[in-house]
Amino acid sequence: MKRILLTLAVVLVSIGFTNAQAEEGHITYKISIESDDAAMASMMEGSTFEIFFKGEKSRIDMSMGMMFSMVTITDGKDILMLMGGMMGKKAVLTSKKDLEKEGKEPDVDVKFVSGKKKVAGYDCKKAIIMDGDGNEIVYWYTEKLKLADPGQSNAQGNIPGIALAFEMDRQGMVMSYIATSVEESIKDKSLFKMVIPDGYEKMTMEEMKSMGM
Repeated sequence: MKRILLTLAVVLVSIGFTNAQAEEGHITYKISIESDDAAMASMMEGSTFEIFFKGEKSRIDMSMGMMFSMVTITDGKDILMLMGGMMGKKAVLTSKKDLEKEGKEPDVDVKFVSGKKKVAGYDCKKAIIMDGDGNEIVYWYTEKLKLADPGQSNAQGNIPGIALAFEMDRQGMVMSYIATSVEESIKDKSLFKMVIPDGYEKMTMEEMKSMGM
């Protein structure tokens, strides 16, 4: 389960705002979870997902109920990951350069298909992403919000905008995200501080991987 959630976190980071056209903003998503495992669905009830961005700085807050939580902050050069859950509070602070040394991001296949719908007031188009393991993610994206440097993120730069709704199926658990609000300002700029809070155990990427993540 840890592997699934961390993979999900990486997917969510990939649609983040490495350097969005807008100066700053805050997007809140509603999460719906369907699973044949009633106990798992119950533990993940109340899951939340938010994105904050200002210039090259961005922050993604993800909480999967009682299972797992992760905050990812980047200032354009360094990345701070704060994880919590059954394994305790863990922190990883690394640079984008070191992260790139971990290996090339797996290739993805993107298909643009017919379909339109409005999400949070934005007109969105449909795309289907298939990764190397055959996992499918359905994206509904708007071209009104774009990345200044899309090659750094957003499905390897293949999506010409930001996904305001997306759905993925992982081992029979269907997770759907849809933006409920898009704000163009952030009141609390301290959200982007690259500081490990008290109570977190600092780890390296290698140590995190050794935990099965």
